[in-house]
Amino acid sequence: MTVLHRRTNDRRHAFSIIELLMVVALISIVTAWGLPRLDFNRYRADAAGRLARTLLQTAQRNAITRQSDVIVSFDLATNRLRLVQDYNNNDTLNASDRVEFRALPEGAKFATPNWVGVGGTTPSAAISGSAIRTVSSMPSVIFRRDGSSSSDAELYVTMRDRVKTEYRAVTIVASTGKTNMFKWNGSAWIAVTQ
Repeated sequence: MTVLHRRTNDRRHAFSIIELLMVVALISIVTAWGLPRLDFNRYRADAAGRLARTLLQTAQRNAITRQSDVIVSFDLATNRLRLVQDYNNNDTLNASDRVEFRALPEGAKFATPNWVGVGGTTPSAAISGSAIRTVSSMPSVIFRRDGSSSSDAELYVTMRDRVKTEYRAVTIVASTGKTNMFKWNGSAWIAVTQ
């Protein structure tokens, strides 16, 4: 009589449902523990500051390359920027000028900090400077064909008024049109390198 022995393979090739549920539960616990510590508004404030800075830099480049002034107006009521390609360089908005509106990211707004600003004094408005112009009832900065701007300026944006660390500042140097971005770290304005 011959006895047949079957070889059984004891190695497993898959996970059981219990093991998968345990891994999912552990990932959920770690995620729930870590997510409340992230402050997404800080990143949104960074994005709002970078957008404002990028739009100002784009306006300066357009003024140089197209050899016509660019008026950047700040619509404080709707939290957006108006970019006007001033083809006849008369520093006013005409029907023939190209007009584009760009809104700040959702939830971001122009705001006035109630402490010392980037320039060392307490700002009186969300957009302040030595010679801020008013074009169509909006505070404005005009980038000239040589790259300079009509005024030194400080622009402040935030996500929430009461949270100081969410304030971002963008400055403009009149003689060169150069823009810089700063953020409040709780005790001082620090430059953002990007």
